[in-house]
Amino acid sequence: MLNNFLFQPEYQGYFWLVLAIIFLLAEIGTPGLFVFINFSIGAFCAGILAFFGFSLKIQCIIGLVVSIISFLIFRHFFANKFKDKIETNVDALIGKHAVVIKKIEPNIAGLVRIDNETWPARSKDNKIFSERTIVKIVEIKGNHVIVKD
Repeated sequence: MLNNFLFQPEYQGYFWLVLAIIFLLAEIGTPGLFVFINFSIGAFCAGILAFFGFSLKIQCIIGLVVSIISFLIFRHFFANKFKDKIETNVDALIGKHAVVIKKIEPNIAGLVRIDNETWPARSKDNKIFSERTIVKIVEIKGNHVIVKD
């Protein structure tokens, strides 16, 4: 019965529109990704073609092509939108400058002040940094910042 329903031209447009709504609801229920919205757009276009009397073969091909094109457009838009990574938490400290408040010696941790926070610090190159020296944070290891001049 379903097979006869799908191949009757007067019902194909409604089938595609229902399918587009199902894909749209699946997209709403899926976090992130924007996958089902592309199929929804393709099914909607195929439904429009069905109402204009195009064959099922043309409807399927155009629906698939439109889905692929909309996927590429969404991908291009969101790839550019989120291209710059925003550093958070301790990763945001890397590249900042700090002031030594307790001498840093080779293999002996000192202390640095970064944005009104005090962090234990070690030298990257086993150099000695005296108090009030400005250093640059190059990495984080455990709870220590690794610094260089």
